[in-house]
Amino acid sequence: MKTWGVLCLGLLLTTLVYGEGARDRGSQPSSVKEAAPAPSANTRNLPAENTPPVPDPSGQEPTQEVYTLKPVPEHLVWVEGGVFSMGNASGEEDEKPIHEVRIRSFIIGKTEVTQKEYEALMRDNPSRFKGEALPVEQVTWYDAVEYCNKLSQKEGLSPVYSWKEGQISADPAADGYRLPTEAEWEYAARERKLDTPRGVYPEGEDLDSFAWYTENSDNKTHEVALKAPNNLGLHDMAGNVWEWCGDWYGGYETEATALFPDPVRVTRGGSWNSKAQCLRSTYRHGGDPSKGYSDLGFRVLRSAF
Repeated sequence: MKTWGVLCLGLLLTTLVYGEGARDRGSQPSSVKEAAPAPSANTRNLPAENTPPVPDPSGQEPTQEVYTLKPVPEHLVWVEGGVFSMGNASGEEDEKPIHEVRIRSFIIGKTEVTQKEYEALMRDNPSRFKGEALPVEQVTWYDAVEYCNKLSQKEGLSPVYSWKEGQISADPAADGYRLPTEAEWEYAARERKLDTPRGVYPEGEDLDSFAWYTENSDNKTHEVALKAPNNLGLHDMAGNVWEWCGDWYGGYETEATALFPDPVRVTRGGSWNSKAQCLRSTYRHGGDPSKGYSDLGFRVLRSAF
């Protein structure tokens, strides 16, 4: 059970029925959810989906990757793959145990998707706090993957997501945009390393220099990229809005107990409504994929081929 009354969550892209209410957006911040009793069924029992390559926890050195390198678009950052230790031995129970994960190279958005970018493609702006340069929020997980597909089509790339018989699947061979896996997100937040000071965001760090959170946000979102980036050039990996990941939430260990009564998708990074401890790059949270929250947005990613 969480000690701060807030949760953070995650594991890999999977299948979900695209049910009614998928565009139900709530104004309540996602971070005010109470930790719930253990569910009757562990989320790890959910059916697996066709996902991008699963990180290899074996700890073996990754094989040489071969890419057809193209110029990286200005709004994206190249992140070189590698093996890193995911999790936090001194964190919450759902951050344990530390385990090695192999990550393939990828390119990821410098910032969270803005309202201007979202509205240009979706012809809609569900955000509570309005402003072109503010991160879009109150988007459902379904909204986020639909945006990814439309952005892929706009740029002549192969869409990652497809809908068939009410289910969503992801094509690992597609070169289009998608949501990051939880492991990719943490790897980028940690700047590819384990113990960089800003990568772990311990309490007592100078959080004001790189994050909007309860102590400085004035209870609202702020324009993206106003705070200092991490060493990879990524802004707002801590604070401003939580970010949807592609994964279902579950424990890192097979038999670990989930902290939500119903299946939820992983969210990471903390928000304007979060306390300092929620800004750690290992901290896990999640949200109902059919709902949107005023402290929850997303960031796009593309696999490197």
